[in-house]
Amino acid sequence: MFKRCYSCFRPKQHCLCPEVTVIDPGVSFLFLMHPKEAYQQKTGTGRLCALSLVESEILVGIDFTTNVRLLELTSGREGSTPYGDGTKYYPVVLFPSQQAFTAADPRLRNASAGKKLLIIVIDATWFFAKKMWKLSRSLHDLPCLSFENDYRSRFIFKKQPAPEYLSTMESVGYLIRELKAAGLAEPGADESALFRLFDTMVRFQLSCEQTRNEEQARDLHPELFKRQ
Repeated sequence: MFKRCYSCFRPKQHCLCPEVTVIDPGVSFLFLMHPKEAYQQKTGTGRLCALSLVESEILVGIDFTTNVRLLELTSGREGSTPYGDGTKYYPVVLFPSQQAFTAADPRLRNASAGKKLLIIVIDATWFFAKKMWKLSRSLHDLPCLSFENDYRSRFIFKKQPAPEYLSTMESVGYLIRELKAAGLAEPGADESALFRLFDTMVRFQLSCEQTRNEEQARDLHPELFKRQ
């Protein structure tokens, strides 16, 4: 049985923790991670992304309606909308909806004035993300946040449902970039560190895939690999 790194949750010999550069975007992140992403997904980027952010937290589950920690972070009310613990956070869910803010929307700046943004990220495949959103009714009262611009995934070895479907790490990187442009994140936060880490992971997975293909070819056609 292989040994596992319990920070990035990858096999010890494939640990990417030394490649992590920690950045402080001046906002907080909460990752709601599907169990498959947490324990089974070899190419998941949520854990590495969380390791790269100064203030981040991971909760694992599917239905977060009664999750105590989530309710703690999003409790406190002003009118009918949850606003963090009443003083510290303004929580928003990174999820597409017709009513979603973008970072450049002045309503987001006005609504979050005096509070730290808490970005809630659903970390799952798009199929499971929609299911988690539907089940987690406590999220439905929170404002949603989406992208100002269109992006394309750099996940070249993993087929996404559509080109605009991004990995968790890509989503967070682009979001920090847009928040910086809107003056809602620390201007010195280097989100490119996330993309460098992502590209390192992609190169590693491509190398592993090439090694597997070569081993399969040797098994199927050993005569082609005999030394002359």
